[in-house]
Amino acid sequence: MNDIETILAIILSFSLIIALVAKRKNFAIAILLGAFLLALTNPQKIPEILMNTASDLRVISLILIVLLIKLLATLLQESGEMQELIYALRNKLSFRGMLVVIPSVLGLLPMPGGALLSAPLIDEQGKKMEMKKEEMTFINLWYRHIWFMIFPLATPLILLADLSNLNIYDLILMQFPLFIASFIVGLFFVRKFSGEKEKGLKGNYRGLIPIIIPVSIAMPLSLFISTYSAFLISLPIGIMVAIIIAKKKSISFIKKGISPSLAAAIFGIMFLKNIIFSTGATEIIYSYLSHLNPILVISSLSFLIGLLTAHNLAAIGILYPILSPFINDIPLVSLLYVSSFMGYLISPIHPCVVLTYDYFKPKFTSLYKFLLPPAIFIVVMATIIYSVL
Repeated sequence: MNDIETILAIILSFSLIIALVAKRKNFAIAILLGAFLLALTNPQKIPEILMNTASDLRVISLILIVLLIKLLATLLQESGEMQELIYALRNKLSFRGMLVVIPSVLGLLPMPGGALLSAPLIDEQGKKMEMKKEEMTFINLWYRHIWFMIFPLATPLILLADLSNLNIYDLILMQFPLFIASFIVGLFFVRKFSGEKEKGLKGNYRGLIPIIIPVSIAMPLSLFISTYSAFLISLPIGIMVAIIIAKKKSISFIKKGISPSLAAAIFGIMFLKNIIFSTGATEIIYSYLSHLNPILVISSLSFLIGLLTAHNLAAIGILYPILSPFINDIPLVSLLYVSSFMGYLISPIHPCVVLTYDYFKPKFTSLYKFLLPPAIFIVVMATIIYSVL
């Protein structure tokens, strides 16, 4: 195939993925169909690429880690431990503090549409101060998601660390200033509200233990073994602790937490990456875009793909193989992540946006007056900071 045909095949493949994801089709099916469509440009290589992907220990490890994180999140939610944690925090924190903490704590549970878990609690808090629907929607979305820039168990962050062969903690350190900036931006919307602490609510902090344990074990272990190996050791310990401390126990929690679809999606992303590299598409695209400013290419294209896919894993799986020729250091990897993340966060087809919008029913244009400026501000700030590092 010539260069133009290869680029057209890439565009067609990605368009199929984006269209299927936008229509709420199963993400695993979308990514696999897109991958096989692109693979048809060189069909004789499909068995080899498929076998290499399936036998790659890093791919297998990544799939296991993602499945373990999903299982841990489900156990904490279904057992009621996260709700107990929220009750305990209400006894200690101010009204403003709860507006920030409720979506932040529940944001530690990486599950699709999870913002709907915190929406009723934010609604309950917000009604006390007659907050606007747009304000409650923004706070719920913003503080649920910004932690994914630095949370070591965030699946997209783990995926990007794998694709770029970087230590996940190096990425977190690089993104920490942008997380702080995002946190402060949110405070501008929270600071005008005030209220009394709630007293007499029963609750406990047990739900934090299974989250803290895997991270606190994996961090020192990763100094001696690979980050993947560290998480494969620490996550089962966290899961066992979650089972032990839970008051409500049921085998159905474990069954609900096992996600073959998520495993297929991660495999599909890695398969797609290998197909893209086999076509030589990265070199071709680089030759056409190399005369442009790489910083602007990375930030603008990443934000756009995040916005269009409304799926952080999909955006990273699509972007890194294509933009890898432009990316020669950690700051540019972080620029890709932060830019695509902000596009994903505010996308109108992002499940959390859709579900929160449906719950609060704010005016659409008014909502985006809250969402769009902070997201663009963070992308611009990331572009400036990472261009000088």
